[in-house]
Amino acid sequence: MELARQDYLLAKALQGLSPRTLEDYDQFTGKLCRYLESNDLELTTGAIRQWLSTLNVGPVTLGIRIKVLRTFCRWLAAEGYLKTDVMAPIPNPKCPQVVPRVLAEGDTRKLIQAARRKPRDFAIVLVLLDTGIRASECCNLTLDDVDLDGMSLLIRNGKGQKDRNVYYSDLTARALRRRLSCRPDDAVDDAVFLSQQTGRRLNRNSLAVAVKRLGTRAGIRGSASPHDLRRTFATRWILNGGDSHSLARIMGHKTTRMAEKYVFMAAGQVAEAHAGFSPVARLARNGVRR
Repeated sequence: MELARQDYLLAKALQGLSPRTLEDYDQFTGKLCRYLESNDLELTTGAIRQWLSTLNVGPVTLGIRIKVLRTFCRWLAAEGYLKTDVMAPIPNPKCPQVVPRVLAEGDTRKLIQAARRKPRDFAIVLVLLDTGIRASECCNLTLDDVDLDGMSLLIRNGKGQKDRNVYYSDLTARALRRRLSCRPDDAVDDAVFLSQQTGRRLNRNSLAVAVKRLGTRAGIRGSASPHDLRRTFATRWILNGGDSHSLARIMGHKTTRMAEKYVFMAAGQVAEAHAGFSPVARLARNGVRR
């Protein structure tokens, strides 16, 4: 089974899946295979049910595990490692409808103020709030990706391995200029956001710790995470009158709940829409000081 699993991971790598997706596939399928081996079990529907019943996770996490295993077992059947798709009889769990966490406008202001102490943190918070980019996309930003004159960022190899441009407001542009002017001359990494401990690019965990620390300093209940800022951008965009097609293009989605089709929009149209509907631009117009 381990040889088949390694063949599966190789096939997925050749498909061009992201390193994070491949890591998830490796982790979840590996745990299943080790469980089967330690209990001397064959890969059957019943054995998978047994393993799933040992997982102490919620329905959302369980659904993610099942999705990975469904892909794995479907591939095994198609390649002849299994006679049938043993995951077919296992349904997806019912997940409760949870309202995503979005920062209130007052909390957004408090977070921005808390981040002002350090140019790096101030720029991070504004970039996340102003563009809606993912944590990994923020960490992967390089100096060449920042267009200060055009007030845009190039997001390379986003979800689905696609590049896209996102736009930011004047307040964020000033924060980025200040951050870049304070960047160490002897920096060994071309990342925009560097770790204060290692001097190298932030990773997703260190970014999450930084945003959480700022949320605690700001007195935000439940603290804050990079994904909270992404959701806040998207929600405020819609509430401020932005359209879902532009939002999908900016956030790197093929579809949204409001738009069930691929979204293609010229960069100029997205930039024009951003100037009117970005939450940071709105805050700046309402008196957030430089």
